Amino acid sequence: MNLVDYGILVAYLAGVLWVGGRLGSEQRSLKAFFLGGRAIPWWAAACSGIATMVSAIGYLGAPGQAFGSDWTYLQARFAWPVAITVTCVLFIPIFYKLEVFTAYEYLERRFDLKTRVLASSIFILLKCFYTGVAIYAPSLVVAEMTGLPSTWICLGIGVLTALYTTVGGMRAVIWTDTVQFVVLLAGLLIAYFTVVGGVEGGFREIVATAHAEGKLRFLDWSTSLETDFTVWSGLIGGTFFLLSQYAVDQAELQRFLTTASVRDSSRALISTMVFTSIYGVIVFFIGTALYVLYSQHPEQGVLSMDPDRVFPMFIIDRIPPGFRSLLVAGVFAASMSTVSSILNSLATVAVRDVIEPLTNLKGSVRLARWATVLFGCLTTGISVYARSFGTILVAQGKIRNFFGGSLVGVFLLGLLCPSVNGTGAFWSMVLSFLATAALSRLTDVSWMWYSAFATLVSFVIGVGFSRLQGPPNDRELNGLVWQRRDV
Repeated sequence: MNLVDYGILVAYLAGVLWVGGRLGSEQRSLKAFFLGGRAIPWWAAACSGIATMVSAIGYLGAPGQAFGSDWTYLQARFAWPVAITVTCVLFIPIFYKLEVFTAYEYLERRFDLKTRVLASSIFILLKCFYTGVAIYAPSLVVAEMTGLPSTWICLGIGVLTALYTTVGGMRAVIWTDTVQFVVLLAGLLIAYFTVVGGVEGGFREIVATAHAEGKLRFLDWSTSLETDFTVWSGLIGGTFFLLSQYAVDQAELQRFLTTASVRDSSRALISTMVFTSIYGVIVFFIGTALYVLYSQHPEQGVLSMDPDRVFPMFIIDRIPPGFRSLLVAGVFAASMSTVSSILNSLATVAVRDVIEPLTNLKGSVRLARWATVLFGCLTTGISVYARSFGTILVAQGKIRNFFGGSLVGVFLLGLLCPSVNGTGAFWSMVLSFLATAALSRLTDVSWMWYSAFATLVSFVIGVGFSRLQGPPNDRELNGLVWQRRDV
């Protein structure tokens, strides 16, 4: 990188910090700090949702996955229609009506305090590990670019993101995400045209070679539970995977709860899901094109490299100066948008679902900022060890599916099963989590099935335990279960 590249990158990072600082003075209440005063336009919430879901994990990991394998990972897209419908019909309307700050507040109203605290604790554990991977991902590019140790790069990204999130709260997260969405999209388009233009024969040659070598294989009809990516794991396992991602994940829900109405929230959610589906096809095609490009130049030895390092190396070696810095900024944007959103949601859950209910401390903006700093330090520390989790795209899926199924199960129990009480809900989470841990440890069942398995166990345990003690008071369920959401 030359001075122009560094200048553009520094200007971008300085601009992000400036936005966070400007919006920080407006955060005078928890509602403003956590939910942006519920005055965020739906399109801004959608851009923020897209930027968060894209993340550096997908920005770098998806090309790596396609480079090293094929397109079967994308079979989870079959679950989008079901996941959208369930989230928009079951979850969002009730959360809006109850005017909750976090999804887990619903669990106390529906069940009891211990269920709320346990669910929020699972979320915190899930997101701390996930965020560590999200911080680690862009360090791959910067390490290739500068030769600096990835540890120091992780520390720099974590500290910078925690700083503007701590100062600016959710409004800073939303509006910086919107800017970062534009930056990462521009970088993605530059990468696409550069790699396609670099292949002898262009687009047609990419498709022909990739098809001949099986790199475009999309459907796998195998019924084996040990195969990661099949039509059935995508359709069934993918539905619960996506519900854990959008319906019960505070980091995603929080931005959709910043809009003014249920309709705006649903519009933002649908826009996010549709765009990320299109985005997935583009980044996988870039990975496939990279495979064809380096197949034409086997002397470079790239085909034997770690797939996650191929796209970062391409950025440094092949993207022209000036444009290169924009693509690197896109990597930073993808990472920082994800990390900032999660840090704000972690602070929200810690303050609202753990500290306030269990102590005498009253939530305040000052306390929320200290919580953001704490989680920024913790997740940055985890990022140093993220390489041990496996390839970054698969790593994020494994982490989410391992923890997320228990949360999906308990929320669906609350919304769909009026007979389930607090004891049944609590033990459904505990035992479904332990059952999933046993499944992953003792069998070779694919991680794509973990969320579906955990949800099934949750239903069996929740209904079974509740029958031993009897159902909750019928009057306490008004407005809390789907059949009586309008009562």
